[in-house]
Amino acid sequence: MSSARLSWWVPVSFAPLLAAAVAVREHAPTEVPEPAVAVELVRAFPRLRFERPVLVTGAQDGTDRLFVVEQDGVIRVFDQEEDPASSTVFLDLRSKVCRKFNEEGLLGLAFHPNYAENGTFFVHYSSADPDEVGVVARFQVDPEDPNRADPASEQVVLTQPQPWRNHNGGMIAFGPDGYLYISFGDGGSGGDPQGNGQDPTNWMGSILRIDVDAQGAPYEVPADNPFTDDERFAPETWAFGLRNVWRFSFDRETGDLWAGDVGQNRIEEVDLIVRGGNYGWRRWEADQVFDEGTELYAGEAIPPIATYPRSEGISITGGVVYRGARYPGIRGAYFYADYATGNLWRITPDGVGGWENALAARTGRSISSFGEDDEGEVFVCSFDGGLYRLVPSAAPHAHLASWPRRLSETGLYQMGDEPAPAETLTRYEVNAPFWSDGADKDRFVHLPEGAALSITPEGTWEVPVGATIVKSFSAPGRRGGRQLLETRLIKRIESGWEAATYLWQGDDARLLPQGRQFERYTRAGVTTWHAPSSAECSTCHVESAGFALGLETSQLNRADATGRNQIERWLAEGVAVAPEGVDWKTVAPRCDPHDEGAPLADRARSWLDTNCAMCHRPNGTGNAAIDLRLGTPLEETGLVNGLPGQGDFGLEDARLVAPGSPERSVLVHRVTTLGDGRMPNLGSHVVDAEGAALLEDWIRSL
Repeated sequence: MSSARLSWWVPVSFAPLLAAAVAVREHAPTEVPEPAVAVELVRAFPRLRFERPVLVTGAQDGTDRLFVVEQDGVIRVFDQEEDPASSTVFLDLRSKVCRKFNEEGLLGLAFHPNYAENGTFFVHYSSADPDEVGVVARFQVDPEDPNRADPASEQVVLTQPQPWRNHNGGMIAFGPDGYLYISFGDGGSGGDPQGNGQDPTNWMGSILRIDVDAQGAPYEVPADNPFTDDERFAPETWAFGLRNVWRFSFDRETGDLWAGDVGQNRIEEVDLIVRGGNYGWRRWEADQVFDEGTELYAGEAIPPIATYPRSEGISITGGVVYRGARYPGIRGAYFYADYATGNLWRITPDGVGGWENALAARTGRSISSFGEDDEGEVFVCSFDGGLYRLVPSAAPHAHLASWPRRLSETGLYQMGDEPAPAETLTRYEVNAPFWSDGADKDRFVHLPEGAALSITPEGTWEVPVGATIVKSFSAPGRRGGRQLLETRLIKRIESGWEAATYLWQGDDARLLPQGRQFERYTRAGVTTWHAPSSAECSTCHVESAGFALGLETSQLNRADATGRNQIERWLAEGVAVAPEGVDWKTVAPRCDPHDEGAPLADRARSWLDTNCAMCHRPNGTGNAAIDLRLGTPLEETGLVNGLPGQGDFGLEDARLVAPGSPERSVLVHRVTTLGDGRMPNLGSHVVDAEGAALLEDWIRSL
């Protein structure tokens, strides 16, 4: 099966590279080319802001309006004038929509091809009724007001119960044939434990195709669906073997159906969906074997036309083929992105029957969806609340092009037998260090001449353009002393932030934009070390977490090596400024999780904030619907007695945190496993035994 599959697979631009070094067995991630056809995202309608926008679309009714779907259950509409000041609520379904888990909500919107005449549209949402998890429903526009729908007009077309509350799919769209296409995920948890990907007797892990213009019924199955005469299949099935197609789209010129299928642990994929196609999940995760024991239900597995590895992102956002008229240079290219890293790619035919896949931009945005207006111009939704236009870049920015290839060339370190930080660096310490597989860390900030950090009233810190945050990792060497492993830099630039890793080799460190994983030899044995790629850094250093992790008042409010309060010294030396009205002394220092003299609950919550809350917070990249920030009251975190939505490790009566019962608490299993489901899911290959014991003690005390 493997050789047959790969023999006709047309490889794209992510070819694996092998690397080797003396006494180090390395696992180098695939290389990603720099932008070939560069684009950029330009903020559209800057006075408009949306809450978790997950879809933007026109109605193809000649009005040039845009409709934006907010995940909580609201659809908004506005005219595409130059700078609209407000949008109108088109439909409010919040009373019907479940948002208990992070992937649930109002997920899809599709206007009938004859919407201008019949006023009919369809939505896909997660129902607040636990017996109807996924709902596709029909609505009508208010005949008296084209900017308002009639909420009483709902007619349910179909429902899909799910065993778990994640992997909901969520996309709906009309094809050029006039039929409605619908995506459902594999049912949730992790690893498809029920095997739904290869069980098309149900709708999970599939794309459906139905006729919603049937008379006297919510829908009919089109006679030319691929499996209408095969009792082994649900007749609505158009394609199957998919894990979780969050977004698909039709090329408005060719009719091709493009889909982004979210991967499990290793790889994300783009598929061209064909009639009756089997895309291989869960035997295959993209082009790699996931479970050899899974037999294909029928047919051969169709491979993806493009993939990218975890070093470049963790959750694909399927995109669109640009068919607008404004930018002829990018017509015909398919653009897609990664939700967590903001990396954006384009796919074009390679001229010999295959496809070329190339990085087009590193945006730093949390890209949730692509959409088109009535003219085919492309917009992007971001969880920063904005809509962005996809436009060619007049002056392409080559990622890390200005960064020196070696750390010695940055001026941040003085090289020699014992590399040392330059005098221009300001050292800082934090109260609650992030777990880094037992490595020691030295932290510094480099500021441009005359610039300073600024304390905000919220307790986060603003970093000036040109500043660099530096963190070096070291561990005991094989022959004593300390071994420098890597130095990570995150730099504030005009357009946002850039991050990169320098890996130490000998008396210098070299730039590795794609990161590297290797096995380091210590006195305690062999340990895997993961130096993150630039893209991986951006999955945690996100806008919602303030980008520069650790630079917040609760972490910095402490004595430094001189015995003086660190913030007071910085203010005195001009390293930082406190604007008028900001009293940083009212922000309590965060406790050290390993300070046994501190209250147990404070220590546990501090550990969770430091190690988890950069992702698990409102608008963070974490999947679970929990808020682990230290300042969030425990009862509002979603932890205590919360039902696991991303897998339960087979625990009986599992809860995220089961008071008094660590053995039933998924949280404990997340931080103690080194396999699937590990948290944090990037960069860690050693369990924090002290941290895990702390969480267990805390849970027993609840």
